[in-house]
Amino acid sequence: MDPTKTPSPWAVREQIDRLRASPQFAGSERLLAFLHFIVEETLKDGGATLREAVIGNAVYGREPPYDPRIDSTVRVEARRLRRKLEDHYAGPGQSDPVVITLPTGGYVPHFALNTTPPAVETDAPTPLAEGPTYTPGFGAAVAVMPLRALSRAPGDESFADGLTDELIYALGRAQGLRVTSRAVAFQAHDRGWTVPALARELGVDAVLQGTVRRQDGMLRVTVEVSNPKGFVIWSDRFDAPDHEHLRLQERIAATVLSRVRLDHSAMRAARVSPGPVALEGHARIYRARQLLDQQTPAALYEAQEIFQRVAEGAADFARGHSGVADCQCDLFRLGLVDHSEAKATAEAAVRRALEIDAHSVEALTARATVFAWLDRDAEAAEVDFARALRLGDHARATRLYGVFLTILGRHDEAEHLFREARAIEPFSVQQDIAEATSHYQARRHAQLIAAGPQAGEAAEVLVCRALAHVFGGEPEGARALVGAIERASAKHPGLAYARAEIEAWLGEPERGWRLLATADTVPATAFARATLAAALNDEVQGLAALNRAIDRRELSTVWLRTDSRFDAWRDRPAFQAVMDRLRPPKPAAQAG
Repeated sequence: MDPTKTPSPWAVREQIDRLRASPQFAGSERLLAFLHFIVEETLKDGGATLREAVIGNAVYGREPPYDPRIDSTVRVEARRLRRKLEDHYAGPGQSDPVVITLPTGGYVPHFALNTTPPAVETDAPTPLAEGPTYTPGFGAAVAVMPLRALSRAPGDESFADGLTDELIYALGRAQGLRVTSRAVAFQAHDRGWTVPALARELGVDAVLQGTVRRQDGMLRVTVEVSNPKGFVIWSDRFDAPDHEHLRLQERIAATVLSRVRLDHSAMRAARVSPGPVALEGHARIYRARQLLDQQTPAALYEAQEIFQRVAEGAADFARGHSGVADCQCDLFRLGLVDHSEAKATAEAAVRRALEIDAHSVEALTARATVFAWLDRDAEAAEVDFARALRLGDHARATRLYGVFLTILGRHDEAEHLFREARAIEPFSVQQDIAEATSHYQARRHAQLIAAGPQAGEAAEVLVCRALAHVFGGEPEGARALVGAIERASAKHPGLAYARAEIEAWLGEPERGWRLLATADTVPATAFARATLAAALNDEVQGLAALNRAIDRRELSTVWLRTDSRFDAWRDRPAFQAVMDRLRPPKPAAQAG
């Protein structure tokens, strides 16, 4: 075991899957639920809230609430878990790539890479699960169980009941999903059945459960879905100020609906039901889409690995291939892969996805993005975006279509699409980035300023908001964001000079000049160097960087026609010569 190296969250979750199959954990469903809960909480926030009472309420559902002074269940189960982990790694898990331990005296697990040489592997891909991908049936059947308020406060219990109703209503409207009635779900809950018993008695493919707890003025909702064997296949968490609780119910339900859909045309038409491979594939895709939504280099690389494994492990499952294409487009957008690599990989992945399912919304959206970002073929992109949206609501298709229309200068249509995308998936970092970028490029600076900063905003959103302050005549607003921009933009090639650039626009150019003089040693896109030069009004270096960006076909060059940062040079012959090098996108007919 190497304690100096930390495995990725995906690798840790892969290890949980191995532990579920371990003979040491056979028949230990509740212990596996304990392990899953503490691992997910640790991956999300370092386990800051992992206390005995929290675990007791979340995992064991005590009524009345768990009281560690009179109930030792969590302590006893923690000791059992430590022993089973030790037994696993002393036996069948000796060569597992990740070691999970639970230190004595606490509930925050530790993750480390295993230095024991792994067993020899073959080149054959490992199947995602035993059994078929789909089975004859009428879509996916889901039971939404009553969410539990861990605090048992009357207001929280009312919120949990209301959210349960919203989830049943939202999922019941989805194509290809069948949801048990509220009455049946509550009766089953009152009988205290285990998840396998619930799935067997109700005949469902998955069981959705969740908890609500209040902490430091925030409401935290955790939602998890288990397969018929009782194993959690995905989980999600939503935080919001407690004064937004009524609106929060609808937003969570809409986001869960957006993410839970099994994107398969026969499933939407209720001609098939998910088999073991589809359920496992969907679980992994859900995790990958969560990572994709973060839009950071590390998260995108991890998502790419998951999508690739799904594509290799399920030959007739289109979503892995669509995800590979989406990742390549997003990695290219951030300047992390070059144009030729992204185009070759994304096109092959999209082609395979559409061979599997010609009416996959995700695959059509991915192909539209390839046309828009990599081919600059506006006509073909618009055809596929419109076709994808005719097949059903899809947040990524709607928001990327909005960005695409912003590039074409069709701002009112884009704004309409952004509102639709936000309604489909209210909790989305990708949505925040798409709106901020498009509002800045449409010169709707007042709209960006009025929105105000939010906790935990993505680096790209912060930069767009700061630029809106600069060009909207409110420099102090930009200055207040400088520290947050520096923290959020680390290791982001497109934002490597973000802090220095904002400071230069604010009349503090020293850092910018130092960076520009040593720019070749900083991993950054050519477009990022060009915008820094623009802030310093160094036309020679700026135009040279723009020419390099065009040579590399960097996606950010699509904004040259609209970006306020180049206004001082816009009428100069040298800048016009750069603009002449940009191949205008093939015109797109107005969508009917």
